[in-house]
Amino acid sequence: MKSECIKTMIHVEDRGDIEACIGDNLGLILAGKGLLPLPCGGRGLCGLCRVKVRGRVSEPTSYELIRGLTGEERLACQVRVLGEACVRLPTVRLLRVPMFSINVEPRTRDPLVKPLVFGESLNLPFKAYKPGLGSGFKPFIFGGEVLFTRGDPGKILLVDLGTTKIAYQLVDLNGSLIEEGFEANPLNTYGADIVTRMTRIIEEPKLLYEMSKKLFDKIISLPRRGKPGSVLVAGNSVMTHILYALPIDTLAYAPYQPLFRGPITSWYKGIPISSAPLIAGYVGGDAYSELVATLELDPPRPYMIIDLGTNTETILVTGGDIIATSTPAGPAFEGHIRSGSIAYYGGIVNVKVKGEASDGRPVFEKKIVGEPRGLLGTGVISLVAELYRHGYIDRTGRVRKGYVRRNGVKTFIVDEENDIVFTQLDIREFQKALAAVKTSWRILLEKKSLKPSDLKLVFIAGSFGSSIEPMDLVDLGLVPVKDEKRIVYAGNMVLTGLRVMLLQKKYLTGYREILDKVEHVNLAEEPNYMDVWMKNLVIGA
Repeated sequence: MKSECIKTMIHVEDRGDIEACIGDNLGLILAGKGLLPLPCGGRGLCGLCRVKVRGRVSEPTSYELIRGLTGEERLACQVRVLGEACVRLPTVRLLRVPMFSINVEPRTRDPLVKPLVFGESLNLPFKAYKPGLGSGFKPFIFGGEVLFTRGDPGKILLVDLGTTKIAYQLVDLNGSLIEEGFEANPLNTYGADIVTRMTRIIEEPKLLYEMSKKLFDKIISLPRRGKPGSVLVAGNSVMTHILYALPIDTLAYAPYQPLFRGPITSWYKGIPISSAPLIAGYVGGDAYSELVATLELDPPRPYMIIDLGTNTETILVTGGDIIATSTPAGPAFEGHIRSGSIAYYGGIVNVKVKGEASDGRPVFEKKIVGEPRGLLGTGVISLVAELYRHGYIDRTGRVRKGYVRRNGVKTFIVDEENDIVFTQLDIREFQKALAAVKTSWRILLEKKSLKPSDLKLVFIAGSFGSSIEPMDLVDLGLVPVKDEKRIVYAGNMVLTGLRVMLLQKKYLTGYREILDKVEHVNLAEEPNYMDVWMKNLVIGA
């Protein structure tokens, strides 16, 4: 039943008065009158709907706090009208912004990539790389050096080389978005996680070069709107090694460290492809990029970054220290269960219990993207949260009611028509992932003598993590905070960080200064790791 509208008035300077209902979203009100665009759809990601507000409105949200907006300047899409208010509109530029990542504009710009104009005076060492230089190559400046490319020097491809998915943005020299999208990782056929892929390479070394070529071919083919002049790619340590066909022995065995830390460049079909720096261990260029994005935002400290996935990275940033780790959460988050699917193929992204059938089985309401092929990772998380909230499973993960038995295994029928099920065994796999994530942030907090309540903000990174409802994260205990207002869904922060590096080159060329501040923790070497992991198998905070 729709609640009754309690009328109030919003005065927009130089535009007159607008009647509104208490509780309405200010951004939607202004956009509905054609007074303000919402470039990112009103999700708080782009930060471009800034207005000045006086009067009775809601408190700043986490999306405003990370941008330092605590006074009259607010993000209209994050403001709820609580009574009469006065609004001053900005001079608005219509921009095309990324739909899947938070927008961070560097405070100052010193671009990594610049056009090269012959005849100009260059205060840089002329170190020209000429890979089989012939006709069709064009010069440009990359990080203070002159490189050559067969692509368009005015277009840069930013690539998040994920374990199961490759996301990308094609941008111009100013960082303006030209195109974005994602594709399935071609290495999925070699295994769902990095450990399986490393095992395959160790057993059959020639597969390293086969995998490398497949990745390069996929990356070069990603953009549809022109051939980029250069590529900036970030991935975890294993994926980065495989991309450049580097030996993975030091990652597969002790000391479990990458062969290199700094960025490297390789040419493929005449296009230079450069990597983001690796932090340490399995905390790679993707985590470094996410860290860069938050450092440029400069939110209140201490804060934490959690990038959920098969290889979950967790970073804690305190007053002056940075501590990072990674954990093999396993494939449950990426839909690799009995009826699992991955985002590229489509599936169930959210599940709600909307009632109960006469036989006691839960009746599910499902949100589907694409084809109903199975449960996506976000669908698994929402399903477990709902089953737990409604008492179908307990804190130990034991199925209590509402199930049928299939081959002797307790099974929930999620979608009978498409034979999508969720079993007791699937719940156990999920609990392993849950315990891995909870253990990662608990150990980092303990090392800095911090409590979860000390955290000002928790960034949930990755398009996967950003599709999860805050209530599910809190109720399952996946995040250290219980207050949903301290959770920031940042989308694909890897691409955001790569864009920051593109526009402010110090984060790439001066990477050592940042890496020297990062303490890396190998969870497996922590003496209390297994004890903490076992305790965190339980569902809930």
